[in-house]
Amino acid sequence: MPWITVLTQLFLPVLLLVWLALFPAPGSLALALQGLSVGLVLFGLSFAALWALPPFWVPYLYGLVFLLIVIRQLMTIRSSTHGLWQASVGSPVLIAVVAGLGVLGGYMGIAAIQGRVTPNSDVVDIAPPFAAGHFLVAHGGSTEMANVHLRTLDESEERFRPWRGQSRGLDIFRITPWGWHMSGWWPADPAQYTTFGTPVVAPCSGRVAKVVDRFEDMTVPEMDGDNKAGNYIAVDCGDFVVILAHLRQGKMAVAEGDQLRVGDTLGEAGNSGNSSEPHLHIHAQRGLPAGSPLGGEPLWLTIDGQFLARNERLHVP
Repeated sequence: MPWITVLTQLFLPVLLLVWLALFPAPGSLALALQGLSVGLVLFGLSFAALWALPPFWVPYLYGLVFLLIVIRQLMTIRSSTHGLWQASVGSPVLIAVVAGLGVLGGYMGIAAIQGRVTPNSDVVDIAPPFAAGHFLVAHGGSTEMANVHLRTLDESEERFRPWRGQSRGLDIFRITPWGWHMSGWWPADPAQYTTFGTPVVAPCSGRVAKVVDRFEDMTVPEMDGDNKAGNYIAVDCGDFVVILAHLRQGKMAVAEGDQLRVGDTLGEAGNSGNSSEPHLHIHAQRGLPAGSPLGGEPLWLTIDGQFLARNERLHVP
């Protein structure tokens, strides 16, 4: 939701940086704890939050500002006569609160970084599902902190079983070279998003196993929870099946049974199904069960040998 993004990715980081710059805690120990806490919060947000809007370069900007503030504070503390801790009555409470946020940020950041480690098994490699452009991974990786799809791996939840095959999938936005992916601030019209209408191509050679093209593209942020994948194409790649979902209605370029080569046009990215804004969902699975096509055995994906996690970028020339 936009207000959560504004709070966590704009208001909170700027507030903490201003606090560190203008209200440094007196005493080297207090200042060190203050700086460490702010740094850990920024670290956690940089890796765990999705940087689509604000764009991917904003965490780097925060990091640069943080580094400059720390250098300035170190120079100041060298020339001062402050002891280890001379904070006012209210400062320890505020520092303790931010320290708690720092611990949480550190945990989130580490968990997100761990999600960038390529799993040891059940990995299949495909070609890029787009013809050309710059792309950002919204959800992907090997930990839940980086990839929300992994929640549906829980076999004890019967409601997850019909779409368990998507548990190791990727959600991908198309972005501009500077990281923008929409016109305006979360517009309702899906056509205002860079991803909408982007050609989607075959990521492997094989056969079109299934085509679904009967769902309208949703207005942002409405979602069709009853039809999770929306319009989608299933491509039988031989040893595995790739599902490409949330496609644009009426733009399918293939039919069931068609033979494909890598790069053949399949359709266009859209906003159908359980999609909060236009993006491409892609995943690989074993089999294509008749009763629940998305319920196959989930597989990890690499694209041109690259294992992609949240906030990582892909450039297709």
